[in-house]
Amino acid sequence: MLIRFVAKNIFSFKEETEFNLFPNKTQRLQHHKVIKNDVEFLRLTAMYGANGSGKSNFIKSISLLESMIENGKLIPDVEDIKFKLSDKNSSEPISLGIEFYANTKIYYYSISFDSGVILNEYLAESRKDSDTLIFDRNVENGTQTINFYNEYEADEKNKLFIEVLAEKLLQKDELLISFLNSKYKGEFPDIDNSHNWFDSTLVIIKPDAKPGGIAQILDTKPSLKDFANNLIPTLNTGISKINVQKKRIEDFFEDLDNKKIKTLTEDLKKSPDALSVITHSETGEEATLIYEDGKIFVKRLITNHLNDNGSEVEFSVGMESDGTKRLIDYIPALNDIINEDRVYLIDEIERSIHPITIKEIITKISLDESAKGQLIFTTHESCLLDQEILRTDEIWFAQKDIDGSSRIYSLSEYNIHNTANIENGYLNGRYGGIPFLSNLQDLNWHKYEVSN
Repeated sequence: MLIRFVAKNIFSFKEETEFNLFPNKTQRLQHHKVIKNDVEFLRLTAMYGANGSGKSNFIKSISLLESMIENGKLIPDVEDIKFKLSDKNSSEPISLGIEFYANTKIYYYSISFDSGVILNEYLAESRKDSDTLIFDRNVENGTQTINFYNEYEADEKNKLFIEVLAEKLLQKDELLISFLNSKYKGEFPDIDNSHNWFDSTLVIIKPDAKPGGIAQILDTKPSLKDFANNLIPTLNTGISKINVQKKRIEDFFEDLDNKKIKTLTEDLKKSPDALSVITHSETGEEATLIYEDGKIFVKRLITNHLNDNGSEVEFSVGMESDGTKRLIDYIPALNDIINEDRVYLIDEIERSIHPITIKEIITKISLDESAKGQLIFTTHESCLLDQEILRTDEIWFAQKDIDGSSRIYSLSEYNIHNTANIENGYLNGRYGGIPFLSNLQDLNWHKYEVSN
């Protein structure tokens, strides 16, 4: 689980900015607290802020760190992502740090880098009173040095390996955590644990993201399909059931010529475990092409609605609203948050979804005392500002300062009574995180008249 994140000189974050999930003393929703290795942290957080305040940049910063660890290298255009509204920042490095719980341990990983060079990379087991070093890598005056934990360096062979690693093997734009996980898997269990957390536990969903192959996912995971059919009918979409339709490609695309079918078949044969997703250009409906038993099949979702006689009528997903499609896309994520030990960061969670519906979803997650996962999301939806759903320490705000930089802060910094209506307070600007608009009279809108 994510415990805290620190960013400096990236996107709209000029100075070192910290987000954390440490609880305050509120007694509300005690089951939202998780205790691991004597450290308490929260499993649910909402971040608010005006457009351009830095909410999405918070998600983007973590996403960038995740992608660099996955790819094993720095991105090439570092200058493009630095804070641009200060000349001083253009000559300073970018710094990112993250603390997380993975496989019985808490780790802190940080990286500081500039164009083409990692200046510092650090990984430690984070304990309540002190850190236990795993590795510390530095570049100074063009020279790269690497230090490991004492027990490892006590062996002369290991000392030689570290020297060769620093001088020959590891390029200055390569991440050490990724290099060792890839080339020396199993030799450094803490590095494997940390890398696997980014690879398998952390999931980031951006506003336009889709799970891809949702029909295949639901068809091959009956428990997930059952979860979907228990959840979706409760959200007032009109859907009574979701099914998966499976047809041979010849029957699905009646006008597809044999040459095209043969090409698709040969492509899928080369990677029999892969799938191909096609999207309808007008409705946005997805269909999944898979290779099974020497043939190509097409799978797509079908929704059932009850007619005035109580009989089920089938609809293609393409006929559903954008909000309903978005809810269906969320099914794997919602299932994981409830049933799996995974961390989801979702940007603009309410996009295309009605306020009452998104409130119902977040309420279900909030009140489920058996939920195993963690959900951190950005939103504009003020109806979620309810102390029956979110603790005050689970509500964060992003605010743009006069110099154009973003700062983020928790509602727990305010003295909020447990009966206070925080939605009204937020909309009235009491906590910040809302847009400040010019007087419409200043725009001379009164000069324009509507003609009949």
